[in-house]
Amino acid sequence: MDAFAGVPRLPRVYVPRASLNRHLDDATDGGITLLVAPVGAGKTLGVAGWLRAAGPADGARWVNADRTWTPARMAALLDAAATPGPDGLRPLVVVDEAHELPSSTLRLLDERLNQVPDDLRLLLLSRWDLPLSRLVPELLGHFTILRGDVLRMDDDECATLIAEHARTSHADVLRAVTTHANGWCAAVVLTSRAVAASPDPLAAAERFARGDASIADRLASEVFATLQPRQRHLLLCVAAEQVVSTDVATHLTHDPLAADVLAGLETTGLLVSRVPADTGVPQARRGDDDPVATRYRIHPLLIEVVRRRIAAGGVDIAQAQSTVRRAVRLDLARGESDAALRRLLHLNQPEEAARLLVDDGLTLLMRGQGSQIAAFGRRWTDEVEKHPEIWFLLALERWLSRDATAAGHWLDRLVVDHAGVGPEDPRSLRLACTRLVRARMGAEPVGSAIGYARRVLMAQMSGTTPQPLTVMLLTELGIAQNWLGDLVEAEINLSTAIAMSRSRGLSGLTALGLSHLAWTVYMQGRESACLTIAQQAVDLMATEDAPRDFVLARALLARELAGMSDLPWPEPGDPAPAQQVLVHEGDPVTRFWVGVRNARLALAGGSVAEAEKRLQVPTDLFTMSDHLRVVLIIERGFLASLAGDERTLRTLEGELEALGLRGEVALLAGLRLELTGSRKASAAAYAVAEEEVIYSQPATRALAMACRAQLLDVLGEPDQALELLREAATITEVRRNAVPFLGWSRQGTPIESLLARLAQRYPTAWIRELAEAGGGKPDVATVFAPTTPTDQERAKASPDGTPLPALSPREREVLNELARGATYADIAAHLFVSENTIKTHVSNLYGKLVVTRRSEALAVARSLHLL
Repeated sequence: MDAFAGVPRLPRVYVPRASLNRHLDDATDGGITLLVAPVGAGKTLGVAGWLRAAGPADGARWVNADRTWTPARMAALLDAAATPGPDGLRPLVVVDEAHELPSSTLRLLDERLNQVPDDLRLLLLSRWDLPLSRLVPELLGHFTILRGDVLRMDDDECATLIAEHARTSHADVLRAVTTHANGWCAAVVLTSRAVAASPDPLAAAERFARGDASIADRLASEVFATLQPRQRHLLLCVAAEQVVSTDVATHLTHDPLAADVLAGLETTGLLVSRVPADTGVPQARRGDDDPVATRYRIHPLLIEVVRRRIAAGGVDIAQAQSTVRRAVRLDLARGESDAALRRLLHLNQPEEAARLLVDDGLTLLMRGQGSQIAAFGRRWTDEVEKHPEIWFLLALERWLSRDATAAGHWLDRLVVDHAGVGPEDPRSLRLACTRLVRARMGAEPVGSAIGYARRVLMAQMSGTTPQPLTVMLLTELGIAQNWLGDLVEAEINLSTAIAMSRSRGLSGLTALGLSHLAWTVYMQGRESACLTIAQQAVDLMATEDAPRDFVLARALLARELAGMSDLPWPEPGDPAPAQQVLVHEGDPVTRFWVGVRNARLALAGGSVAEAEKRLQVPTDLFTMSDHLRVVLIIERGFLASLAGDERTLRTLEGELEALGLRGEVALLAGLRLELTGSRKASAAAYAVAEEEVIYSQPATRALAMACRAQLLDVLGEPDQALELLREAATITEVRRNAVPFLGWSRQGTPIESLLARLAQRYPTAWIRELAEAGGGKPDVATVFAPTTPTDQERAKASPDGTPLPALSPREREVLNELARGATYADIAAHLFVSENTIKTHVSNLYGKLVVTRRSEALAVARSLHLL
């Protein structure tokens, strides 16, 4: 007699289930053990392998259940197995497919479990829970439930099975199939066989890892079709959630027993799995107020099965669509729209989704659902054509995704469709936004777009509750005004838009407005406010699902620039590389400040020439407004001053005169006059600048005052110099701008000395910080003088493309010491070599630079940027 009679034969390649074997060893000493797992999980072979590994002494009896197993037949089997063996254990009775047993037979098992549990040693294999009493038997240790997770295969077990069925041991194939199957035996086998049938196994495995659904097709008939109607209805309704709480499931299915259905599905361990409370998976919007809400994750394969079932249609699908549509409408009535679009698209309801986009599309877009809106536009083109409101959403989504071509297509269509719309028409809000965005693209004049937007706002905001489109228009208007330099109006509009968007939970629009408001206050000369606002934008984008790429880059850049003017001052070194900043093509303001930031980094690194090179703002790409042009001219002016370039300073003065900016002209004139040694004339020019400068960025007034203070002290007016420097410190304290105190005057007293005396007389916190930061540091004009080529030296520089002389490391050290004015003896002592060695290095250096004396060597070195 076969000792393993009835026990299924194992395949040629069988992978033992270590986890299952341990659990079965512990659970099957007596009473009833119920192993619940879905079709394809490997229940039958897993238990068969465990039995065969235990040997014939176990004496197990295997039963394949069906409707023929009446209570009488089952009772006879159990009675025959009630006698203990030599080891004191009763023979194990295994009932496979126990869910097929008649309900009367299940009642018999339940009675015996409660009345004579010691006479039982029964293992039931089932696809779902069976109607057996649990509470008391479980407490007494007579009943044990094992879920499908004990059947999950680990990576090593999967690898063995994959290698057999896929006929390859390629590491990438093993990884792809293992990831796709998620430990499910059937998925491992079916996927592996599909890979084996492919001409290119690796490519096939990668397709499955990316979500190829052919396996889901093959599982659909075996898995989904075996579910009960209530279970199928629930999965059709909630599969779009992926992670669903019991509250959300009840809401979407309109089934008060949805929690029980989920719990029943969870018993399979593979179709639906309970999400531990500490996994960090975000909860659904509904049910968030319940911190202990039970949540479940839908298996990806099952999600694909459901998707294909929905595409096929049918009575079940129509019922699910109706139920979810009802739930979505209830959510919208409560103001909860975040999940509505996803749920409607999941169940193929384009008409309802289109109505949602018409009513709440902008809110959804600004809450991070742009990808779903774009997916709707690609899939449901007929519905898109019916609704110009959706054209605008698609245009904004493409604009925020930096696809200006596609955005322009929809915007152009809107302009044609809304032609002739007056400010009182509700469609004017959309048209005004469209025109402002097109203006940023260069498709129409900015001024006329701003004018129309103002008229629309006046007509639409009087006596009505602002809608999200109004908030969008205020934001776009503020951005355009920021560009043209109308900073006061820009700040008002952006601040208003930010307050409105925050109250409506429009995180994307809030972040967008904050990033542009940061630039607005920065250009007003309020660096501290810029830092605060930019940080708010960064923090918001770290916690909300908001547009993060160029908006975050803009906020970070504003924060960086605002921080550059504060203490402590950086130590000079090699110029930092100009890091790339992601800039939207419709954002010329940020593009401008990228160039300024790159130049300031180069200057902080110790190279005036590199700073001048980096300060190349592409003015041909957009019309630069006056407030930005002034910044550029003054930045170039101070670099020219450090280079001793009088000719460039005169040219820049002329550009400022053309703008009618007498104070800014006087500031650069003061710098130029210092180059000629005209101290009194220079001080007088700075005095004019103090009174008549208009723009606050850069800190032109404080710069003029600090430079004049340095000159007045040399000219014999120390008290007036300190009072002037004190006033400069006062007006820069709130903005924490320390740039004016770097020592820009070539002819004045070193700023270090003045700040030290000022701190003794007026020891305010800010003045003490400035004095401490400047202690032991030379003026910036002094630092760059030895290493910056003059105008004449640059004119004599080698043409581009001429190879630089190859100086050895020691020759570079000698050259730097010569630039410091050191003697041969000083250099020899510093480098720990003899004077004759230094003379040899100097001779070699002169030969490579083709010069005959120190002054010529330094001039050539500066012109070639070797210093």
